[in-house]
Amino acid sequence: MTSIIVLYSEIYYEPLCEKYSTLLTLSKEPDGELKKYTKNIRITRPSTNEDTINKTYCSYGISNTLSNNTTNSSINLMTQEQLDEFTQFILNNNYIINDVVTQIYKNNLYNKNKKVIYAFMLNIL
Repeated sequence: MTSIIVLYSEIYYEPLCEKYSTLLTLSKEPDGELKKYTKNIRITRPSTNEDTINKTYCSYGISNTLSNNTTNSSINLMTQEQLDEFTQFILNNNYIINDVVTQIYKNNLYNKNKKVIYAFMLNIL
């Protein structure tokens, strides 16, 4: 069975550094080589003005040790600036990007803090 994973960009506030970053996050924990580089993270909604029930939620972040470019080392997670390196990693490790599923998610998911980049899956040989 093929498991589809969605890659998002999400606004993340790091309270220790008091700064915002745009992280690369995943819809769920992946199988394969990428699993070694993911971890469950807690995300606080960036705006305190939003009237929401859940002000925090969990997501899967990607360790920036996957990248040679660790420019945002304060949080040790991949940011949107490292998208090219992430894409290169998944393509070199038997994952395939699914354009049809990506369009379905982009057309049907609206969240102003979380944007769909693309959907991918592990290519099981």
